[in-house]
Amino acid sequence: MNEPTAGEILGGGVTATTKIRGHEGGVCEFSRLQGTTVHQLTISVELMTNIPKEFPTYLEKCPPKSAAIRAIGNEAVGCSIERSGNEYAERVVGRVRDQAFVVTLSTSAKNDLSLTQSIRREKANLVAEQVAGILF
Repeated sequence: MNEPTAGEILGGGVTATTKIRGHEGGVCEFSRLQGTTVHQLTISVELMTNIPKEFPTYLEKCPPKSAAIRAIGNEAVGCSIERSGNEYAERVVGRVRDQAFVVTLSTSAKNDLSLTQSIRREKANLVAEQVAGILF
């Protein structure tokens, strides 16, 4: 994902940071400040060497019995996350072959009309589809 595409998801110009760990994976974070509200898109991809052992630790990033999402990679789930009253996020966790991915789309405002829960969920799923497609 590049900055212009992330900007479309977050509603305007973004700041990007990346952390690449060779062939093992990496994390891209895209942030946008809108007034006092922070919108953030985080995409992480990790290479797994033992899928049955490692992938469940990624699935733990969502609560048990999170909703399965069909047609996004393998074994994808989606969930809502709320942390410390200042992060409201939708997350998708999945895998493509031996690569686990986590997409998190968040806002710092509880009643953010430009990034409501349903909008976050729709956009997080869209990004997860793109990530899974790239990993295939």
